[in-house]
Amino acid sequence: MYENSGSGAGNGGAGARATAGAEQVKEHLRSARDAAKESVRDASREARTWSRSQFSRIQDRVEAEPYRAAAWALGIGFVAGILMTALARGRR
Repeated sequence: MYENSGSGAGNGGAGARATAGAEQVKEHLRSARDAAKESVRDASREARTWSRSQFSRIQDRVEAEPYRAAAWALGIGFVAGILMTALARGRR
């Protein structure tokens, strides 16, 4: 009959190499994931710092010139209202 002796011995080394290669790939992916996480954390930290400084700067300007800030807010609200009205009428 058909005998398949010796074929299992050759695959044992290939399987071990494949397993070792898979482990290397996993480790590489883990290190890439960790680097990406750190990069995102740094970027979000920088964005948070920048946004807080901008908010603080705007708050200081509003406190220094409240009437000017109110006039800007009124003007922006007026223009936004006109645009919204024009868009609402355009749909009819």
